[in-house]
Amino acid sequence: MFLQRLKLATRDRHSALERQLPLLDPTLSHEAYRQFLGRFFGYYAPLEARLDVSPWWGQIGLDYAERRKTPGLAQDLIALGIAPAALARVPPCRELPDLASSARLLGCLYVIEGATLGGQIITRHLHTHLGLTPRSGAAFFSGYGAQTGSRWKAFGAQLTAYVQHSGGDDEIIDGANQTFATIDRWLFAKPLQSWSLE
Repeated sequence: MFLQRLKLATRDRHSALERQLPLLDPTLSHEAYRQFLGRFFGYYAPLEARLDVSPWWGQIGLDYAERRKTPGLAQDLIALGIAPAALARVPPCRELPDLASSARLLGCLYVIEGATLGGQIITRHLHTHLGLTPRSGAAFFSGYGAQTGSRWKAFGAQLTAYVQHSGGDDEIIDGANQTFATIDRWLFAKPLQSWSLE
């Protein structure tokens, strides 16, 4: 089954990224969490701008509009005290995954859709340790709420059907690994320039 092959082929990069994430640290502060959300916003905003204009959606058969992550991030940052106008000043990531084919785009989506599953654990942690709910700063990690599991299964079914019909196995794997790598470099490899919260 291709999904199992994809999971195994991306396991090392996925595990390396998860080990560095501080979001389940019991000492995580509100300020550290807010700054980390800003980093995620700096990655997802330019990535989703590219996804929005991708020519591959017809081949994939997926409506991404209802899966966008940037609105939840913006909602969280504003709930945590960031002025809406300051969101435009969040430094954007310039090194994004290659989305030059429908297969590569699917590899990218595998990573960002898969992250909604892990987000359920993070959401519970944020509620327990910081008192946050999806309405008060944890919307991004709550994903699709009660529908997260069913939406992941639906995406997996579409990905499997695409591979069976069109192939592109290696490109999907490469796109997923590149997405993990660019997220990792953006979040951890270099400090971000400062941005005003006002």
